[in-house]
Amino acid sequence: MAQRRPLKTVADASRDLISELPVEVMDRILECLPTRDAARTAQLSRHWNNVWLQHGRLAFDWEFLLTVQECQDDYGRALMNIINNILFSRAWPVKKFTLQISCADPKPRQYDVDRWCRFLSTNGVEEQNISLYKYLEPKYQLPFCLLSCSIIKQLIVQGPFIDFPVNACDIFSNVTSLAFLHVEFKHSVDGIASSISIPKLEKLAFEHCIGISEFEISPPKLAILSVIGSMYGLVEWTRWLAPHLKTIKSLWLCGSSLSCMDASTFPIAINLQVMKLYDLNFGCWKQLAFVMQLLTKCPNLCELHVMVNKGWEDDDKKAASRLLEDPDGCLAIQELKIQMLNTIQIESFNGSAFEMFFMKLLLSKFPALERVVIMKRWDMNASKVRKIQRKLECFPRVSPNAQIVCPDNYYEPMHKDWLDTHGFRLIHPY
Repeated sequence: MAQRRPLKTVADASRDLISELPVEVMDRILECLPTRDAARTAQLSRHWNNVWLQHGRLAFDWEFLLTVQECQDDYGRALMNIINNILFSRAWPVKKFTLQISCADPKPRQYDVDRWCRFLSTNGVEEQNISLYKYLEPKYQLPFCLLSCSIIKQLIVQGPFIDFPVNACDIFSNVTSLAFLHVEFKHSVDGIASSISIPKLEKLAFEHCIGISEFEISPPKLAILSVIGSMYGLVEWTRWLAPHLKTIKSLWLCGSSLSCMDASTFPIAINLQVMKLYDLNFGCWKQLAFVMQLLTKCPNLCELHVMVNKGWEDDDKKAASRLLEDPDGCLAIQELKIQMLNTIQIESFNGSAFEMFFMKLLLSKFPALERVVIMKRWDMNASKVRKIQRKLECFPRVSPNAQIVCPDNYYEPMHKDWLDTHGFRLIHPY
């Protein structure tokens, strides 16, 4: 008779099983934890301590700062000490680093920021998000070591000003993604600034920036360009924008800057496939005229996304009604020759006369149009949505395949995730 084998049991019930996980798995666990909790794992065992010291993703964000504020009496000194201790104890490179200081937090000195950035730039940082509240005084300057760092691939800067030395070279040499929010660009020395070559740059975003024209660049691989928010020096900015239209595939613009621009001077945007217009004021005739001008420069456009500015209503309904009756007599749009546009999406649509006029123009001009998505304003009821859809379906459509869709549910505005859409994964601080 065969002997029964005894059941296998764990000899020690207190055995630490997770410490025997592969280092890669343990590091992945730390990536899923806030920095404060990840640091606490160092107390679990020697194995976890080693993994923590090698962990290359540090986020001193608002969640982290809040926990420090709740636990420390001398918040300012404790915060600087904690950042220093965690950062300078790294045994391996810090590949991802986030620093977000708001107006309520203790201000690090420019010396502290310089020291942190200098350490990161020589220790393998590839992605960096540095956010210093824009109204902090004195204003911070982005350390030059980040501009000249040959390792960084993605950089998000919020608040500090950037001072470019004239004829500076080897700036952002390996960067593929750049985002600037509330940043002022300057030149430290008088003279003629030469164009900065950024050979690998693919994504570039601005929001509420000053002096963009000082950022003279020649990025041959630039594919996505976003310029959102109030712009200063629009004449210079228009001159800056024009040459980049030749290469980019996706363009985001803000309605507030359109009324002061002249698209007739722009080159043909031969590669542009996606255009997104944020905060477009349909009651502003100059903005509408610019959009129609710009469309004439985009022969290969495939997608058009518009978010309506909700802060206005029709002032002259009779004038808007006349536009619907004779659209070709009001705008020179006969030159529209976009054969590839297949998708139009309008957000926060209210069904005003100017909005309906705009839709009538678009439906009558694009032969490849397949899908028109009208996203209602948050306060619009279902009955009004159906009424608007019936009106839109009565407009002549040059494309036999064009379908008009009006979802009942409310969508989040596209501007809330514009950086995330472009791969920046940013939590907006302002």
